[in-house]
Amino acid sequence: MPNYHFDNEIYKTVAKNIKKYRLLNHLSIQNLADLTSISETYLKELESLNDHLKISIYDLYKISVILNVSINKFFENKKE
Repeated sequence: MPNYHFDNEIYKTVAKNIKKYRLLNHLSIQNLADLTSISETYLKELESLNDHLKISIYDLYKISVILNVSINKFFENKKE
């Protein structure tokens, strides 16, 4: 059986990329919250890298549509 490696930091990676693409689209957290019907408080907590928060696939999908970003981009972990 193969030995798989799972990224324990995946939620932080996703949160960082949500913020990155939100800023590239010149949207505030409030704008994104309004457009996705996700609470502003939740998005703020998510972007603050609170690793107790988890995001649903449906919410991630809505964010990807609004930001016009392929959902897989949120999982990229490029060191800049």
